[in-house]
Amino acid sequence: MIYRIMPESPENLRSIKNEVESIVKSLGAELNRAEEKPIAFGLKALEITIIMDDKSGKSGELEEKLASIPGVQSMELTDMSLI
Repeated sequence: MIYRIMPESPENLRSIKNEVESIVKSLGAELNRAEEKPIAFGLKALEITIIMDDKSGKSGELEEKLASIPGVQSMELTDMSLI
C-alpha cells in the first residue's frame, strides 16, 4: 500500500516519519519506503510504502492510526496492490 501523508507544517515530517515507523511495526507490517516528495511552493508530503498481510484485517486500523498522528493534516491511500 502506498500512502501520501500531508503534514500541517514541513517541520513535522521527521516526527511523522518516526511515528509511522512505530505504528507499522506495532501492527506487524513492514515499512518498505518512506520519502519526502515535493508538492508545491516548498510544501512536501511524506510518501510511504507499507507491506502488510491483507488477511490480517488490520488495514483499517493502520489508516486510523496514520490519520491520527499529531501534525498530520491529511492522509490518502494512493495505490494498493497484491503481492
